Amino acid sequence: MRSLKRLLLPLVVFLAFLGIAYYMHGSLSSFRSEAFDQTQRIFSYILQVGIWLSAAYFLNRLVHVFIWDGIVSGVFSGATPRLLKDVVGFVIYMVAITGIVGFVFNRSVTGIWATSGAIGLILGFALRSIILDVFTGLAINIDRPYKIGDWIMVHGGRPELHIIGSVKEINWRTTRITTKDGNVLIVPNSMMGMTMITNFMVPDVHNRHEIFFTLDFSVPPDQVLRILNAATKAVCTEDGLKAPLLYPKPKIRIIRATPMGVEYRVRYWTIPKHVSPGKARHIVTKSILEHLQQAGLTLAYPKQDVYHEKMPVRQLNSQSVEDRMRLLSRIELFEKLSKEDLDLLATSMERRFFEEKEVLIKRGDSGDSMFILVEGLLEVFADIHGNGEEVKVAQMVPGHFFGEMSLLTGEPRSATIQASTDIIAYEITKENISILFGRRPEIAESISETVARRKMRDVEKRTDMTNEEKDEQASSFSTQMLSKMKSFFGVFGEK
Repeated sequence: MRSLKRLLLPLVVFLAFLGIAYYMHGSLSSFRSEAFDQTQRIFSYILQVGIWLSAAYFLNRLVHVFIWDGIVSGVFSGATPRLLKDVVGFVIYMVAITGIVGFVFNRSVTGIWATSGAIGLILGFALRSIILDVFTGLAINIDRPYKIGDWIMVHGGRPELHIIGSVKEINWRTTRITTKDGNVLIVPNSMMGMTMITNFMVPDVHNRHEIFFTLDFSVPPDQVLRILNAATKAVCTEDGLKAPLLYPKPKIRIIRATPMGVEYRVRYWTIPKHVSPGKARHIVTKSILEHLQQAGLTLAYPKQDVYHEKMPVRQLNSQSVEDRMRLLSRIELFEKLSKEDLDLLATSMERRFFEEKEVLIKRGDSGDSMFILVEGLLEVFADIHGNGEEVKVAQMVPGHFFGEMSLLTGEPRSATIQASTDIIAYEITKENISILFGRRPEIAESISETVARRKMRDVEKRTDMTNEEKDEQASSFSTQMLSKMKSFFGVFGEK
């Protein structure tokens, strides 16, 4: 119904001119005066010109309604480019003008076209760049290498000159692209026709990207694959907004050995309309660098070292007490320990390996140890609805620790933690802490305060409390925590 309404006005105009022409044909024949003959001739010209132009107007609107907005929009699932509509409309009106010249005014059309051809040759030479833009725009609309809404990359001479953005409009002369920075880039169609373009949304909306990293030969490949897999998977979400997609899963491969080290390829997929390729690359790269840092690894670099003593350390060594101490010093729970205390704990804690899907701790089980995640990714499951069904509530990346309440007080495990990838973690047991408390009982008070602060951060997220209430509750929890620790370990003397 709406389409028919759009056709009503041009149809009425066309029929009105036809009606007036039919009516005046009979009435004008009765007048013989010269003046009225001239008037009749003028009106005749006007009516005939009106018939041709109104017919062109009606035909152009007919094409818009049934061809562009009907068939073409349905086939290509989107709005028809304005350039195609304008070109077809121009052709229709040019045919109407030719008909007016030839049939209404009885003039030779050949002469007009010959004259216009000469003029067109001169204008064409003067406006050759504009004409090239127009015809390239027509080719783009017919070939459709990209369409409105697609994310594309216009290649420059060097990678830093590449332009990435979303196509917003394709008109007579230019293509308008909104870049990832929010700016509008206006590119002549002739340049778009001569430049290599990558369409991120063809043939599928899932777009594949790759990032390459090189690490030293001394780093075990299994360790690197585990870290890169965990780092990439950590930023994959089902909504596709925060990072690459969960499906297809990221793929990590060893590519080759180079003079600097072993090169690894990280392959992931995005949906450009959810996250721009540049932002996705930033998120993935940032996560990988953070995971490598937590594991104590650095990317390979050109080396020209002259060694007169022991080689410098380029990655953490699990067998090195110094490296274990460095790891412990970054953990909030042990940040106030002295170097001697860290040395004692680093010597006694145990390095553990868990395979993907393996459960580290089970909710409700008894336990007397804690873990520090070094490599890999963990998933946390808890009964948040109180119906016994566990759901995923969080994930842990390297640098996180868990299980400290069971270690310090013997409380049952409060959540289930499962390996999302192969992982490496250090386990600290009650026996390890007992030796430390036996030497320095005052450490227990420092640790209880740290646990209380951590507990209060969780409470603050759920409730609004004043600073006095926070301090009071933190002090109370720290006192209760210290009392439970003394009871659990039984190694504290009276002050």
